[in-house]
Formats: sequence, C-alpha cells, structure tokens
Amino acid sequence: MASTKSTVAEVFAKLPPVLSKFFQQYPPTPLVKYARKPISFKAGNMNPFLMSINKATKKYREPIFSLRKQSEIYKAALEFGLESLLPTMNKKFGLEKFRTKKPMKGVVRFKGSKDERTAEARRVKREEAIAKADEIITKIRGPKYQRKVEKRKLGPKNLF
Repeated sequence: MASTKSTVAEVFAKLPPVLSKFFQQYPPTPLVKYARKPISFKAGNMNPFLMSINKATKKYREPIFSLRKQSEIYKAALEFGLESLLPTMNKKFGLEKFRTKKPMKGVVRFKGSKDERTAEARRVKREEAIAKADEIITKIRGPKYQRKVEKRKLGPKNLF
C-alpha cells in the first residue's frame, strides 16, 4: 500500500503546479462524482467549473474557476492525458468546439442580391408569358392573326 502512495506522489510531482493544485483541492472524477448541473455551493459534489446556487436566496454564483482558468487546467490535463479525470465543464475544446458550433447564416445559405434571389420566379413568369403570348395577341389583333398562328404551327412548306 505504501508503494502505491509513493507512485501516486511521484506522478503528482511530475504534473504542472496548476494541475497538481487543482487535483489537491478537487480529487479526480473517479474518486468524486461531481454534479452536472448547478447545485448548492455547500454541497460536497459541487462542480468547480459550473455555477452554484444559493438555496436560500435562489441566486447563482459564478463558477470557482473562470473560463480562462478552466482552459489552462484543461490544456495542462490534455498534455498529460488526464482530461477525462476533470469534472464536466460547459466550455468546449478542440474539434468538439467546431462540431457543436452553429454555422454562420451567410455561409450556409448566401443571401445574394435581390436580382439573384428573384431570378427563378422571373424566369418562370417570363416562360408563362411567352407561352400565352399568341393567345393575348389574338385577342387584341383578331382572327387574322389567329390564322397566321395556325399556319406557323403547321411548319414550313416543303418545296421539294
């Protein structure tokens, strides 16, 4: 038993001061189950990375460690492969940060100019107008134009 305590002490001696001090105040996760939600600041399993709540006044307190300090602790733990021993935190790091990040509006769907946005509707409207053009002109010009349209539908005469 004494040999395991000495090996643990040797491991802690190799850790940077920020991390060793943190683990002295807040033991690693396997030893203590820290809360995943804000709870009373007097509770033994209070998460130092999350806000705490005063049950009497119902007011929230800031986390013990600021976001900057959290990132320092996390980066030091990541360097030694101990990030899984830290309590849960709201701050995201590395690729996880970009996987959960919502893309910007203009990147997903570019707004474009008004001309570009309405181009498709105008094209459809223009095609419908061209298709109905003969009917509209016939109403205005009369039956003489109607005969001309019918001749055009028959196609050109074959001279040979």
